[in-house]
Amino acid sequence: MPPEPVRQLRDLTRTRTTMVRERAKEIQRLEKLLEDAGIKLSSVAFNISGVSGRLMLDALISGQRDPVELADLAKCRLRSKIPALLRP
Repeated sequence: MPPEPVRQLRDLTRTRTTMVRERAKEIQRLEKLLEDAGIKLSSVAFNISGVSGRLMLDALISGQRDPVELADLAKCRLRSKIPALLRP
């Protein structure tokens, strides 16, 4: 049996691995939900859980439906992809 610090580190590592896996699974569920609703955000945004993606999702949740206003929420590198965000 390994010493206590090693056991604690292993437990922490297992917990972190489980949490990272669960987070990825939830992001995939969100992506599928968006695609089922006809929103192809992941085809333009590399990371839908990034700052721009979260801002757009928050706006959608609050009832915003105007594509121009949603695309205007893009930050940093995603700003260069605004024309792609506006495509139907």
